Amino acid sequence: MAYQFDILYDKIASESSPGYTSREKGVFLTKAQTIFVDGYYSKEHSGRRARDLDNIKVTAKLTTQSATQDEGKPFGTRYDLPSDFLYSMSEEVTVTSSNECLDGRRIRVIPKREDEYAIQILNPFKRPSLKGSAGDLAWSMTFRSYPNPSVLGAVGDNLIKRVDLITDGTFDINEYYLTYIKVPNDIIPVTAGDNSTTSQSNCELNPSSHDEIVEIAVRIATGVTNPQEYQIKLNEEKLNN
Repeated sequence: MAYQFDILYDKIASESSPGYTSREKGVFLTKAQTIFVDGYYSKEHSGRRARDLDNIKVTAKLTTQSATQDEGKPFGTRYDLPSDFLYSMSEEVTVTSSNECLDGRRIRVIPKREDEYAIQILNPFKRPSLKGSAGDLAWSMTFRSYPNPSVLGAVGDNLIKRVDLITDGTFDINEYYLTYIKVPNDIIPVTAGDNSTTSQSNCELNPSSHDEIVEIAVRIATGVTNPQEYQIKLNEEKLNN
């Protein structure tokens, strides 16, 4: 990918543009990888694009509730998400119910935003329910929080990714099944003579995505070093397409 980056960059950039070290190319490639993954969730994609993310798709079973259950939504059960959690793809739970016919049932979970919660929690036809039908469901609301008040104001690793699983109060959450996209590792190319002490780290995504990631990285790099030339190339692409 670093080699391909060099070739494409040389074709777009002017001769006066500087070259980039392996570390700098790694920054551009990693940023491009993030844009590529984020783009999957901003619009519909084909089955081929979904397969591009197979290598960073993870399935987890969470059975231990978060030690912090305060300040959550009514009838909510909080879980700490895996540290590498990025986006949810599918969620299910098994439930505990006083109704023997419903106890242990596995139902789907629907993610909700704050605005959706505020409106739909008042609607008996929309809110979570457990009646032994195909419409049984719980809600989830993901967020980040501090592990305890003593680190209020801290940043970075002190923030924990969490989820509230919400019911209607007639049943409880027993186990949480989550399929998610994890944060991909940084792309770190290492070139001989670059004086880098960092180990190489290849792109985790399916190889079918690599060309597009490189193209995005080159656009970012060109926009940084020569924004005018970059805009000219973009206009040429629009005229030719």
